[in-house]
Amino acid sequence: MITDIHSHTVSATKEDAITSFCMKDKDTDDFISAKYISAGIHPWYISPDDIRLQTEWVEQTAINDKRVVAIGECGTDKLCDTDMNLQIRALRSCIDISEKLNLPLIIHSVKTSGEIIRLRKTLNPKQTWIIHGFRGKPEQVMQYIRNGFYLSFGKLYNTESLKATPTDKLLFETDESHININDIVKDAAKSLDISYDKLYSIASENAKRLFFNR
Repeated sequence: MITDIHSHTVSATKEDAITSFCMKDKDTDDFISAKYISAGIHPWYISPDDIRLQTEWVEQTAINDKRVVAIGECGTDKLCDTDMNLQIRALRSCIDISEKLNLPLIIHSVKTSGEIIRLRKTLNPKQTWIIHGFRGKPEQVMQYIRNGFYLSFGKLYNTESLKATPTDKLLFETDESHININDIVKDAAKSLDISYDKLYSIASENAKRLFFNR
């Protein structure tokens, strides 16, 4: 069963993860060997010269590669140097692909939660949006949950935010860390004061419902 819904590396311990790739990764060994894929346009790696090519790559990869189970990561980041208008253009392209192909969207958001929520309200998409690597406060949890988001927690997180997240909206990830996903789930289970087996089952069922029951 899948528990790690967002990883950037493929290894023996992560063979059942959903690994995230951009166009720049398309010829790497990790891309070739990954079992499940999310394809996106990362806000760190966009230029006016390649946004059209990246958009075409994401769409064609999602159409033609049966390993693709999600679009992303994509999103907005106020701490990177990429022009915000370009970031939003890329994000909206990924949203369009997500809607067209009926695939959930994995979102990178750094200091842009308000903008992301407003965009979802404006577009009213049918597909699920997932905030990956969520580290925000409980108040942000409530804002996201009220607007239909799922939240994915990694190695670092706010314990009170984890507790505030409804279990049916809860996911886990390794992202760029080399820690085993089972250790992340074990740590979260302690924070939630429930058994590891129960939390593992919850997270796996959520992932199955979002990515594999289509």
